[in-house]
Amino acid sequence: MNSDAAVPALDNAAPPAVAPSPAIDFALAATAALSAWLIFQVQPMVAKRILPWFGGGTAVWTTVMLFFQAALFFGYLYAHLATKWFTPRRQVHLHVALLAAAAMLAAIVGVLPSDEWRPDGSGLPALHILVMLSAAVGLPYLALSATAPLTQVWFARIHPGRSPYRLYALSNAGSLAALLSYPFLVEPNLGVSTQGVSWSALFVAFALLCAWSALASLRFRNHVVASSTADSSDAALSRSGALQRFFWLALPATASAALLAITTYLCQDVPSVPLLWIAPMVVYLLSFILTFDSDRWYRRDVWFSIGAIASFAAVISWFQKDAVPLSTMLGVHLALLAAICMVCHGELVRRRPVASRLTAFYLSIAAGGAIGGLLVGVVAPLVLSDYYELQLSMLSAWGLALFAIITDPASPHFDGGKRGRYAGTLGMAGLFVLLVICVGVNVAKLREGVLQRGRNFYGVLTVRHMNQGSPDEFVELSNGRTTHGGQFIAEANRRVPMWYYHADSGVGILMRETASDSPRRVGIIGLGVGTLAAYAEPGETFRFYDVNPLVLDWAVNFFKYLREASERGATIDLIEGDARIAMENEPPQNFDVLVLDAFNGDSIPAHLLTLEAFELYLKHLKEPDGFLAVHVSSLHLDLVPVVKAAAEKFNLHGAIIEVPPDDTPAGAGCTWVLLSRQPNPFADLDVAIPFGEGAGAVPSVIWTDDYSSLLDVLKD
Repeated sequence: MNSDAAVPALDNAAPPAVAPSPAIDFALAATAALSAWLIFQVQPMVAKRILPWFGGGTAVWTTVMLFFQAALFFGYLYAHLATKWFTPRRQVHLHVALLAAAAMLAAIVGVLPSDEWRPDGSGLPALHILVMLSAAVGLPYLALSATAPLTQVWFARIHPGRSPYRLYALSNAGSLAALLSYPFLVEPNLGVSTQGVSWSALFVAFALLCAWSALASLRFRNHVVASSTADSSDAALSRSGALQRFFWLALPATASAALLAITTYLCQDVPSVPLLWIAPMVVYLLSFILTFDSDRWYRRDVWFSIGAIASFAAVISWFQKDAVPLSTMLGVHLALLAAICMVCHGELVRRRPVASRLTAFYLSIAAGGAIGGLLVGVVAPLVLSDYYELQLSMLSAWGLALFAIITDPASPHFDGGKRGRYAGTLGMAGLFVLLVICVGVNVAKLREGVLQRGRNFYGVLTVRHMNQGSPDEFVELSNGRTTHGGQFIAEANRRVPMWYYHADSGVGILMRETASDSPRRVGIIGLGVGTLAAYAEPGETFRFYDVNPLVLDWAVNFFKYLREASERGATIDLIEGDARIAMENEPPQNFDVLVLDAFNGDSIPAHLLTLEAFELYLKHLKEPDGFLAVHVSSLHLDLVPVVKAAAEKFNLHGAIIEVPPDDTPAGAGCTWVLLSRQPNPFADLDVAIPFGEGAGAVPSVIWTDDYSSLLDVLKD
């Protein structure tokens, strides 16, 4: 969001009037557009850089967004105070010094966090991210976020009486171009390291351009912007009351919370990658552009109607047991976000203040955005046991919208409305109550059979008692909407592997084929409930890696696979932390079998599928007859080409084993890719599909630590 800023007081000795040249107008325009472009490019770039260090989950993006929203507020605050407290000359000199320091930092050190910032344990990941980003990109981002209000101050000094809206429009255009270009142009064609170098170079160019524009503005007399006749009306003056200040904070906070809550929801079972981070941001930004452009874009009857339809459609999708198609899920929730943002920002624009209070207005908007980010990124994980922030933000938005229209003197629903409007107000209130009831029923349904629920940085874990009273009752662990394993309660069936790990699955077949008199060493990336320990025999070692400390705790306390394997004489090792980081810091483990199963449904930690990751796996795999099993089941992504590329790179022989579902927990449908250094190790398996045939006849897709793109693997 870009803003106007108050024009500073006159210098004691004002410079003589000078006719402005087209060059300075062009410089100001380029400065505004480039700063906005850099702001919205650095966010996904930095997030993608650090995503692998923290498990690859959506909470990384939420925390990154919280940082940038807070930094934007501090940039606006700096611009507001600098123009209020300092003369134009001192304010310009201060900003030039800030630009110089930020440019030197970006050019010498760069803005991408170095490997020294990689966490060495679970710790407090959100705090780690905030401190790391403050050190790496804090100063350059502060300079960028202050640019929008400051360039408008300089424009007002050069062109007294002219609206600086052209700069505002250019900033919005730059922001939108950055968001749309990143997933479709930048990410597919440039590695993260190259992106960082290019961004730093452009920032240095921006700093020079911005400094020249600021210094050039000092050659012109300063003018104070007078309030218009309309702004001095009683209605406008009344907008400075406590209620108006409440809306200045509450409306942008609600829109910001909805943005992050919907992004989190969309990325629960779909990879947390820039493409899905940016789609909601584009909707959010477009709502700003449209509502601040003209009042004609925001019509209450239209957007309230769209919001009602989208809200009930979203609630219906939450009740579905089967997975909702990705296109439907995206369409419904982006429509809901569009309605919420248009209503919140439209009502905000209706409450814009007199000209003398514009900086306070825009500062409040930035503060509201930061508050929304704080509520979703920090408060919600601490006080909510599930992703209820989506439901809460939706209900808060419509409750706040109703409050806004009945307290707006210009609204026909003011004080409840009169005659026909009164019935309309009651109708909207009735729909809101119905929505609250539907959401309440949905939340109650989510709690059915729950034995335990917990939430941390890595997601929401739920333990449920399923099929109660039946012979095949079992206990199940899920993360969000994705099942991570389960165990039958009956003692006779407790050792039966369930879901994706049953005896006829790819990994089940591999465990059966590698069983011998010689005890095996088996590594498993992704613990779940420890189902694979069901295959552990006396004397064997099963070593599990998992980034989520809650998973390690609950696999021991709610399930018995690990405990009973130990009682049989197997050695069970539990390693907390990201598997790649842990394996990089330990000697070769000489695994007979290494299983890669650290995926959250379609939420794929891409760093576990890069060439560098496979090179690390091979370091820990026994030569020459060790096996690697990769779980690639996915509704929306085809990961076989990525695994195939790694196999070709390291001369591995592979086969795909696809098992259809049998509609029971004991036999879930799944797809595994088995890899080995030995030629044709799976020739005797009738169910194995070699690379180059059937599902394996696909072009390879190379992912590296520096490059990966969701567009490469989306299913048709």
